[in-house]
Order: sequence, then C-alpha cells, then structure tokens
Amino acid sequence: ERNNWICRMIEKAIYKILSNVVQLGGVPVYFGTIPQVPNLEKYIVFYRNGTTPYDSKSGRSTLDAADIQCNVFAQDADTCADISEYVRGALDRVSGTFDLIVVQSIQFNNQVTMFEFNDTYNTKGLYQISQYYSCRVEPKYLP
Repeated sequence: ERNNWICRMIEKAIYKILSNVVQLGGVPVYFGTIPQVPNLEKYIVFYRNGTTPYDSKSGRSTLDAADIQCNVFAQDADTCADISEYVRGALDRVSGTFDLIVVQSIQFNNQVTMFEFNDTYNTKGLYQISQYYSCRVEPKYLP
C-alpha cells in the first residue's frame, strides 16, 4: 500500500496538469487504463514506464527520474494531432508544484504515430499518438 502511494505521485501531477488544459475541452484523461465506456471518440491515457531513483549515499533518494508515456486516441488524424500538440504544450519543460507534488522538470523525448487495426482492443479504428517524457520529481515518503 505504501509503495503504491509513492509510485503514483508523478501521476498525480501529470493528471493535474492535463486536467487543467482548457484547449483540451474536456477530453477525458485516464491513468493506466480507461473504463469500459462504449464509443469514446477521443481520450488520453498515460502511465509510468519506469523510475530511476538518484542515489544520495546518505539516505533515501531526494530526486527520481520517471519515464512517462502519454497516449492520445481519436477517431480522426487531425483531432489526434491537435490533442497531442496541446498535451505536449502542457507538459514539455514544465516545472512547479502540482497537487502537492514537486516537479523539477518534464522533458519531451519522442513521439510515435499509429493507427489501431486490432479487433481485440477497444482502440480499434482509432488514431493514436504516443508521447514519451522524462520527469524529475522529488519523492514523497510516508512518515
């Protein structure tokens, strides 16, 4: 339970940032997975791919580097591209405190565009743009 709280801190900050982007116009933002909602026309799903703690030699890490992937889904390519541009604009080179989480920096690293043909996923027929970010965040530990 304690590790789950610690692991979600950058996710709380990312969610807070993306939820406040006016240009997204209410596009749903999800962490991890999306609920089984039929006919979602556009949405964002993000998750953490990994974390590297910085060794302080004198105790717990005071800075973590987290790799975040943001996936934008939409029914048409233009909408997908527009949403992904707003996501990048909201996250790239951002720093500050979001939902009590201290973010030193978020840096855009890469972007991949695709179209989903697989019948086994609920994303069939949607355009997808995946963006990859490196985030430097101060970890919070429970007392």
